[in-house]
Amino acid sequence: MTTTMVRAVLTMLVREGCEAAFEDIWRRAMRDAQPRGSLGQALTSDPELRRKYIITGDWESREALRAFEGSAERRGMSAAFEPLRESASKQVLEIIARV
Repeated sequence: MTTTMVRAVLTMLVREGCEAAFEDIWRRAMRDAQPRGSLGQALTSDPELRRKYIITGDWESREALRAFEGSAERRGMSAAFEPLRESASKQVLEIIARV
């Protein structure tokens, strides 16, 4: 059986004026984090709406992502972001091809 890689796409709207703090917290969290099964993360922003961020993370499998989602490490990250976040939504997509 082949394991299917997945991409988590988290869209966040940050409270106005909190952009720099959000970026700093994300950078620190990613520098310190090494979740098992993670293939890398990226932070991007919408040039039309600067406080809208899209975080993408590629994972070895849906199971690896689920394990991270249930971890104390992820709960700590979420707690740090919570005061800065106005809204958030998430999608998990299967990676068909990656070059």
